[in-house]
Amino acid sequence: MMDQQTLIYLYDLPKDNITCNKIAQIFKDKSGIILDANVKPQIKRDITKPFFSAMVSIKDPKNFNEACEKMRYFEVDGKQCRALPYDKQLLGSNKDKL
Repeated sequence: MMDQQTLIYLYDLPKDNITCNKIAQIFKDKSGIILDANVKPQIKRDITKPFFSAMVSIKDPKNFNEACEKMRYFEVDGKQCRALPYDKQLLGSNKDKL
């Protein structure tokens, strides 16, 4: 189980071409952080929503803080996305579905 203190929540991911490998590559390109190959990002594929979301675990506190800063806004295939430290309150009514 992932520790909430090390989770980054990715929002507004385009549905058409998002994979765990693509997320790992974006983290490497944008923040210089290589994600742990043993802990893959968890992509939330809700077909009723216009976008997907994902959770990424980064155990090292220094890398976590750096990723939070550098990944706040990023693009996937030209589409704007965002990332924030995981916070149950941010999920709003969706938390029951997760």
